[in-house]
Amino acid sequence: MPAWPDRFFVEFDTDAHCPFPFTDDPIVVLFFASWAYSAEFGGAHELAEAAQRLRRTGTDLKPLLRYADRNVETEVDRRELERSWQPAADLAGCARAVAERWEHPDEGLAPLIAGYEHLAPRLRELAAMCDWAAVRNANVRLSFDLENTEQRSQRPAGM
Repeated sequence: MPAWPDRFFVEFDTDAHCPFPFTDDPIVVLFFASWAYSAEFGGAHELAEAAQRLRRTGTDLKPLLRYADRNVETEVDRRELERSWQPAADLAGCARAVAERWEHPDEGLAPLIAGYEHLAPRLRELAAMCDWAAVRNANVRLSFDLENTEQRSQRPAGM
C-alpha cells in the first residue's frame, strides 16, 4: 500500500465503503484547488493562471473549490466543514472536465501545467470515487489537514 501522509480527505455520507483509492498522494488536488481559489484574489502562480484560463474557456471549477479544513477550532470552522458537503455527481463532472483539459491542453494552458501532469490521474480517481457515490445518491466532502504528517495506515485510501 502506498505511504503518504493523510492530508487530503474525500468523505461520503453513506456507510458503504468506497472501493476506489487514490494510487498516489492526492495532495496535488488540494494544491490546484487552493491556487484556483486564490486566483480570484490575485494569486500569482502558474496553477492560478491555469485555473483562470479554464474558467475563461468554460470549465466550472466551483465543485472543486468546495473544501474545508478538518482542524475545527471554532464554531465558524465547524459550520464551514459542514457546508462543504456537495452532490457527488457535481464534483465527478468537474474533476473529469479538469482532467480532460489537463490531458489535452491548448497552446495557452500547456506551458502553465508543465510539471503538474500528475494532477489528471488524481482527478480521474476522484471522479471514479464520486461516480460510485452518485450511484448511491451520496454527497461528498473534501477536506484537508495540512498538520498531519503521519503515514497512511491500513484504512482505505480516499476515506
